Amino acid sequence: MKHVYSLLVFMIVLAGSLHAQTINGRLVTSAYGWERQDVNGTSTSQLRAYENIQLNVGTSDVSFHTYLQGSTDFSNEMHNDPALRLFNAYLRVKNVFDMVDLKLGRQPVFAGVNYGTIDGAALNIRPTDGVEIVAYGGGLAPVAQKPDFFHNIDENWQVGGQLLLYLIEDTKIGLSYMNRHREAELFWTWRPDEQMNLTPTLMDYGSRANQYGSVNVAHSSGRMWLYGRFDYDFNFERTSRAEVAATYQALPTLGLSLNFAHREPVLAYNSYFALLEASANQEVALGVDYRIHPRLTLLGRVSTVMYDDDNAMRVSLGAANKYASIMYTKDVSYDGDLDGFNLQFTYPLMQGMLVPHVGAVYSSYALGENLDKTSTWVGVVGATVRPWKMLSFDVQGQYMTNKIYESDMRAFARVSYWFSEALGLWD
Repeated sequence: MKHVYSLLVFMIVLAGSLHAQTINGRLVTSAYGWERQDVNGTSTSQLRAYENIQLNVGTSDVSFHTYLQGSTDFSNEMHNDPALRLFNAYLRVKNVFDMVDLKLGRQPVFAGVNYGTIDGAALNIRPTDGVEIVAYGGGLAPVAQKPDFFHNIDENWQVGGQLLLYLIEDTKIGLSYMNRHREAELFWTWRPDEQMNLTPTLMDYGSRANQYGSVNVAHSSGRMWLYGRFDYDFNFERTSRAEVAATYQALPTLGLSLNFAHREPVLAYNSYFALLEASANQEVALGVDYRIHPRLTLLGRVSTVMYDDDNAMRVSLGAANKYASIMYTKDVSYDGDLDGFNLQFTYPLMQGMLVPHVGAVYSSYALGENLDKTSTWVGVVGATVRPWKMLSFDVQGQYMTNKIYESDMRAFARVSYWFSEALGLWD
């Protein structure tokens, strides 16, 4: 661990030792309070406090980036409080030989079918016009984002890459691959031995694994946008996901959208959930938006989800403009039905220095056939105050009532500070 922290310090010093350095970032202090209902009928008060730090230092070609969060509960500490989460901390070197970008350290990965956070290295290579290659590999960051690098890397690792082609006008083609292993939590249980006597046994099925390949194509021209994607699960040897989507601006005031998706459950190989029977589903959705006035647009969407032996349907209707929106949603499925209304309103005052907002939600639902419906009311009120460009204050309160909680009140407050300075070191 000492070597890791030394490496991070070296990265900051290296990034700061170059000419034309800048440092910028954001500090966010926030608190969230609510009353939690426990299963035994009692309740506890929670007051969680967070400090988020985002920092970028360096030049346009060499820079260090980090984003971390410290948190604790001032009312009732949890077993892991205080907690430190390190979301990223990496050194970036751009335009090596005018064709390669390099990142070293903890970093998020989003590239086609790839997702997650690794402690390792990533390359972005542009060998010629219209071709881009992404390749990466390293240890998987802990689930809780603890600053624990390369923990048991033999069973916690991920590699992958993506090839992007821009060789056809207005079209992007992507090919991607990901192979990930995450260690499983071992547990003791009773199992029969060779003489069929029950014996305490440590269960170890090996690391949980996900291995996918994907191809996707996106095309945009004129009024139309088309998208297609196909994912294959190499471990289960089956299609993981297939999707086709399109939008079309039929008139300056009328837009249409269509989406079809086939999804298999996302399960890790060697996981307990892989032993359970699960089936795929298909979803078809059709959307329309119609601008009846320069400041008012009507929205509509209908979708259906098809399971092996049942279907579900959702209808959404509403209207929206720059400051307000109102929506109605109707859900009908095998696990009940729901009617919901949502209203939001916000309006900037004092040249945007003060932005208050209010909202309300009403829903009536039943969690199965032949069950009585119950209802929930939610009210939200808050404001954002920005006296200066680099400083803002946010507050929000929420009140909810239904037959389970009777009443539930929550409050959130946040102070954000942005900064950007030229270091001018070593000039």
